[in-house]
Amino acid sequence: MTNHFQINQELERLLIQPNLTRANVAHSIYIDQLLHMVQVHGGRISVDTTHLREGTHQLHIVSIELPTGIPVASAEWEFQIGQRHARVRDFHPGDILVASDNLDELKTGYVGHSALVVDKENVIESPGLHPAIRKASIQQFLDKHPIHAHFRPKSPEAGKSAADFAKEYLSQFKEKGQQAPVFSFNLSSALDDPWEYIYCSKLIWLSYYYGADYKMENDFLWFSPEDLYNKLKENGDFTTVYKHPDVKFILNT
Repeated sequence: MTNHFQINQELERLLIQPNLTRANVAHSIYIDQLLHMVQVHGGRISVDTTHLREGTHQLHIVSIELPTGIPVASAEWEFQIGQRHARVRDFHPGDILVASDNLDELKTGYVGHSALVVDKENVIESPGLHPAIRKASIQQFLDKHPIHAHFRPKSPEAGKSAADFAKEYLSQFKEKGQQAPVFSFNLSSALDDPWEYIYCSKLIWLSYYYGADYKMENDFLWFSPEDLYNKLKENGDFTTVYKHPDVKFILNT
């Protein structure tokens, strides 16, 4: 089952073309024995390699039939990351990371995730469950969500103000015993209410609204990662620092 894929390495990614006749197949992509991404259906698979260290890495692909879970193909491939493959990424306070992939493979392209950069190494995010708000490394976001876009406000002052709000918001959340707000997509709470419900993209909306006096327009329903991505990619107040070629949202939420 090792000849079912064509694999090519480009400057910042691996391109994997499955050669399978089955239509309902899920592909799990492992790098160095860690699950990197899952793609359900679709054709060509693009794997971001910009976050990998220099040296030798192992790619492992496992494909299963849906819904039976029966293995139908697998492959292993060794590849190198050298200095010429490294893409320099820097991060500024107020930068926004928006991913269309998700740890839950069934929601990839439907839900996504987002986080606000607060310094050169960390984000503040609302990842779900408990705690509803946390500070975490930028690297863990890149590892979990390779299919993402990176936006930067053209005003450094606005970015810093948004980041400062997020840090104070997290501090107050801890002072409240991490009991409020609760992570939820419930639409009964107003978008500008910071203390009843929270989710990833709402946290970013609040940070810019209260921190930088900047209102991101919302079309309808909740202010989703899809809204955030589509508002920022053509926004004259922001620049696109990086965009994975496979970033795509399926639904207009």
